[in-house]
Amino acid sequence: MKSLSVVLATLLTASVCFGAMNPELNGVIAVLPDVPMVVRGDLIKRNAKGRVEETFRIEMVLDWKADVPTARYTIRDAFGASLQHLAITWTSAENPEYQYFEGQPLRAQPTPPLNQAIQDTDITWLDLSLSFLWWPGGETRGTGKVRGRECHIIDVPAPENQVHLLDGVRLWVDTKIGIVMRAEGFSSGNELKRRMEVKSFKKIRDRWIIKDIDFQTFPEKTKTTLLVRDAEERERFNLPDRDQSAWDNDPANDVGEAIDTLPVMAEDEQNQDF
Repeated sequence: MKSLSVVLATLLTASVCFGAMNPELNGVIAVLPDVPMVVRGDLIKRNAKGRVEETFRIEMVLDWKADVPTARYTIRDAFGASLQHLAITWTSAENPEYQYFEGQPLRAQPTPPLNQAIQDTDITWLDLSLSFLWWPGGETRGTGKVRGRECHIIDVPAPENQVHLLDGVRLWVDTKIGIVMRAEGFSSGNELKRRMEVKSFKKIRDRWIIKDIDFQTFPEKTKTTLLVRDAEERERFNLPDRDQSAWDNDPANDVGEAIDTLPVMAEDEQNQDF
């Protein structure tokens, strides 16, 4: 059986390999994929009673091992219309560059706080990018179990000016395969505000990946599930020199390769039982 590393790391180690502040988090970085990945899925929003209220599509284009690592996330409505897009470029782990877009067509807008809810769901940009893995000052508190798996428990304080109403996160990192099984966000007074937890795995082609992840907001107890439909490798391409005026002056290049050019899977492929 092939290693879980490629896509599990893609989904749960969404930062770059500049070196984490905590030894256990270095293990998470070690399993980052060395090829670009495209991950497609659905965001399913439920109310406190578990009833589905709304569904969105999500596309993630991830290249953590590029000379300049990048990650791009596009949120679409159920019909495929673009709603939001966030592009992250890690020129350094401490000061990533963000480009944020809204609408159809996507137009540049000021970047919102990373822990602001996406489309009134229970998922934030912080959840998708998991930038908190590279916040400084992470401290291991001991071990515990999530869904029967032994995990290191790590507390990471939130840095100033990156998030609002959130003092830090607590992570449960699997001791064997090095992925984040659970993450909880706390406000001042140690009040639980958010929880992310891996629910199940599935095999797509020759890779084991996470099938779905639950995100929950407290005290409301509403829940949004990220359900992965497909993941694939892509060839790495070299973007033009960002200093070239022709590149900088072309609005179409603001987000790099257009998300709309990604290959569309046939319906029977999307529903294939792996």
